[in-house]
Amino acid sequence: MNPEPVVVLDNGGSSCKIGMAGASDPFRLFPNAVGRSKGERQSFVGDQIVGYPDASSLSLKRPFDRGYLVSWDVEKSVWWRAFKSMLQQQPQDCGLLMTEAPFNLPSIQTSTMQMVFEEYGFKSFLAMPAQPLSLLEWQAQQPSLPANTAGIGVVVDAGFSFTHAVPMCDGRLLPGAVRRINVGGKALTNYFKELVSYRSINMMEETYLVDNIKEQVCFVSTHLASDLTASRKGTHKLEYVLPDGVNERIGYARKPLAKGEHTEKNAKEQVLTLNNERFMVPEVLFQPTDIGLQQAGLPQAIVEAVEAAPTDLHPLLYSNVLCTGGCATCPGFQDRLYRELRALVPDDFEASASS
Repeated sequence: MNPEPVVVLDNGGSSCKIGMAGASDPFRLFPNAVGRSKGERQSFVGDQIVGYPDASSLSLKRPFDRGYLVSWDVEKSVWWRAFKSMLQQQPQDCGLLMTEAPFNLPSIQTSTMQMVFEEYGFKSFLAMPAQPLSLLEWQAQQPSLPANTAGIGVVVDAGFSFTHAVPMCDGRLLPGAVRRINVGGKALTNYFKELVSYRSINMMEETYLVDNIKEQVCFVSTHLASDLTASRKGTHKLEYVLPDGVNERIGYARKPLAKGEHTEKNAKEQVLTLNNERFMVPEVLFQPTDIGLQQAGLPQAIVEAVEAAPTDLHPLLYSNVLCTGGCATCPGFQDRLYRELRALVPDDFEASASS
C-alpha cells in the first residue's frame, strides 16, 4: 500500500511555504495575507499580492497578531488559494504537516484542528514547532557535527512576530529553557517606517512597500561605532526610487546621483534618502532598548537559554547555534551574532552560528 501524500505548510506570520513531503525544496513561497488596493474592492490573496503592479497602493490584512493566529477568515482564504490554485492538491486525498508557534495556545490548536478536518477534509494532521524541523534539516546537511549526531543545538528563529532562542536535545525542545525577544520583522518594519517618515517622506501608511525596502537595503552592522562614523561621511547613503505605479512596481535602490547625473527623468522621480537607518533598524535585534523594550539582546538571550538547560549540554549547545527566519537573512546577521556570542561564551567552549 502506498502511503498517502503529505502536504507540508510552513505557516508563518508574514509568509507561507508550501510543498509536498519528500521534496527537497518548497513548491512556493508567498505572503500569508490578503491585500487590497486603495480605492478598489478587489482583494488579492497570497501569491496574487506579489504580482500586483503597484506596491505603494496595497494594504494588507494578516491572519496573525503578535505571533498567534487570530483571523480565520483571512487564513482560510490564503489556505484555499494555496491548496487548490498553487499546489493543485485535493485535501481529501492528503495528510497535512503544519508548523506552529512554540507553546501555541490550546484554543488556537483546537480551532486549527477543526478547520483542517471540517473545512478542508484532510485525512490526517500534525502541527509542530518549526525549530525541530530546522534542526533535522541541518543534521542532514552536517551529519559529522558531534552536536548534530546527538540532536543537540540552539535554533534561533528570528521571525515576523518574535525571535526565539530554542535549545533542543534529541531533536526535542527543552521547554523551560526557551527564551523569547518581542522583536521580529514586523517591529523592524514599523521602526523603519517611523524613522524614514520623520527624516524624509511620510511612509506610515505604506507598510508593504517599506517592508520590501527594508529587505533590499538593510544590513546588520558588525562594528556599530565605525558604521555611524562612516554614515556621517555619506558612505552608507542610498537613494530609493519609489514606485510610480507604471514603470516601477516596488522601486529600486541606487547610489546618490552626482550633480551632473540629474536628468529630466530623474526630476520626476520620488526618491527616499536612506543613510544610517539601513543598519540602525536591524540593530534593534541586538539592542531592544533602542525602541524602549526592556529585554536582553539576542546574544544575551541565547546565553540565558543555554544556561537554563542542563549543564552537561552547554558545550554542545554553544557549538551548534542555527539561525533561521526572515530576519536572519539580513546581511551581516550571522557575523555579528557570532562575534557577540563568542565574547559571552566561556573560553573553553566552542561557539558557532550557522544559517
